[in-house]
Amino acid sequence: MLWEYLVIEKTLNSDKLNELGAQGWELVAVVSPGHFVLHYFFKRLLKE
Repeated sequence: MLWEYLVIEKTLNSDKLNELGAQGWELVAVVSPGHFVLHYFFKRLLKE
């Protein structure tokens, strides 16, 4: 299995999270390296 990854470094609302989920992205982690900053890490199967 091969994966592709996506990192988004801004706050996402539920509509955007649902849109990414519909595209096959799975949220695997959310990290806050500083105040009011969120980094979202997603993965999905690589389409060959």
